[in-house]
Amino acid sequence: MKRIISSLCICISLFSFVACKDKRNTKSEKKLTLTMAEPNPGDSISAWIDNAFIEKVAELSHGTIEIQLHTNGILGDNTSVMEVMTKPRSEIHLARIAPAAIAKYNCEKHELLDIPFTFVNREHFWKFASSQFAQAILNEPYEMKIGVKGLFFAEEGFRHFFSTKELESIADFKGKKMRNAGSAIMNDLAISLKCEPVSVPYSELYAALQTGVIDIAEQPIANYFANHLNKIAPYMLLDGHQLGVTEVVISSELWDKLTKEQQKIMQKAAQYAGEYCNKVSQEAENKSRLTLRTEGVTFREVKDIKEWRTACADVIHGAAKKNFELYAEIEKLAK
Repeated sequence: MKRIISSLCICISLFSFVACKDKRNTKSEKKLTLTMAEPNPGDSISAWIDNAFIEKVAELSHGTIEIQLHTNGILGDNTSVMEVMTKPRSEIHLARIAPAAIAKYNCEKHELLDIPFTFVNREHFWKFASSQFAQAILNEPYEMKIGVKGLFFAEEGFRHFFSTKELESIADFKGKKMRNAGSAIMNDLAISLKCEPVSVPYSELYAALQTGVIDIAEQPIANYFANHLNKIAPYMLLDGHQLGVTEVVISSELWDKLTKEQQKIMQKAAQYAGEYCNKVSQEAENKSRLTLRTEGVTFREVKDIKEWRTACADVIHGAAKKNFELYAEIEKLAK
């Protein structure tokens, strides 16, 4: 009888231990559901990059971290999303943001990524993206305690000017109304090209071109295509004045609450998404360009890029002087 009771006690103890262990594991692996904002459509290269990141997070976390992506600017444009994310208890946890929108929060290092003709080609950018200099810029908003932390950089292709009327040279910009998304550098660039800068939110870009509020805007080719901007502005001048650098950020408040393991998952997924972007960006641009030609878009190549650099010289020097040493290091990576 004593043996039976003893065996029963051992079984109960083992069951209790396993139950407690399972309970602890369940608690530690509690599902985390996060919200991510994307201003572009779901079939854009930006959303592809977002989804690559999201899927890798789900894989590495074994499904315990779910990120729900909201595309088409449903949660707002860059400016409004940043306003939400920089406040406590933000309901937007992650977002793809243009560096210029972060620069508005006195993040002067971020301004360097908005300077015209910084990156000479994609290879130059990807050298930068994997460098210590990129990490210094990603960490800037977190260190300044503005409410977000940069996870990784990506790119959407070089940005080009497009218009409702044909563009062939710098002379065609004089007196035109150019869209400015709120960037101080782009405002100065418009003035240097003798344009009138007009502030237009991204969500209103199509309508602004259609109604004549603006004559000229600029986007990477893949985004221009994904947003159907060619339907109203079918003339593009391939000047490549900027690379469409983009950044995925996470709420600082959320980041600080994540476990070390969860932070590592985010970082590994970030690295994967950046590598994915490097593989698909050029291909997406090439396919978009071919389709746009069949839809009647007129592309004009810039014959002498030196003329454009000269026109933008004051803008470049003025924007770089605050962080001249860092900017010089980024330029050196092109060699």
